[in-house]
Amino acid sequence: MSEATRGAAQAPRSRGFIRSPRDFWGGVALMALALFAIWASSDLPGMRGFAFGPGTAPRMFAYVLLALGAAISLVGVLSDGGPLERFTFAGPLSGSLLLLVLIPLNIFSTRISKLLPAVAADVVFAGATGIVVVLLAFVLMRIAPRGPLMITAATIVFGVTVRPLGLVIASFISLVVSAYATDEIRWVETLICAAVLTIFCSLLFPYGLNLPLQLWPRF
Repeated sequence: MSEATRGAAQAPRSRGFIRSPRDFWGGVALMALALFAIWASSDLPGMRGFAFGPGTAPRMFAYVLLALGAAISLVGVLSDGGPLERFTFAGPLSGSLLLLVLIPLNIFSTRISKLLPAVAADVVFAGATGIVVVLLAFVLMRIAPRGPLMITAATIVFGVTVRPLGLVIASFISLVVSAYATDEIRWVETLICAAVLTIFCSLLFPYGLNLPLQLWPRF
């Protein structure tokens, strides 16, 4: 008998309805997030019959996430797994800190734009935010989980850069930043994947869904 088989045979079998609390409650959290997304996007047009619009993609991904969450919760009921890990506030606090730095950066960008009238304030804000948020995320990786922290940083970078810098640059930068969520990052594969996904987003949202998103920066 191999060591893996022996370890599985000696592992205590979970009792009760929930046999794998980690999978079960993780799936419940995903379903809650999906239901919130469906409710939040309910007023957006699109996905009514054959009509497409701004609400098509959010609701489509929300329903997919709902199905995945249900499947993960079902795994937690049907199979044995590890217990819930001890919760720490390092991750949520670090993510909140990334959001809080947007306030002084906004003030700083407004003052800098007055000194540089040829450059719009939102362009200065986008550039400063992208640099500061990414650098701060690298510092906070020592005390917070790397994955959620870098995903949060990538989301913030995309949100503040998509309007002034355009969909192409914002998507590419945020995808590269999100790749740092794992320590197994490979530069060649990351850049190729980011380029392919950027092209896909550039074709899907402005042309496929007819969303008013500009592709390139405005200066």
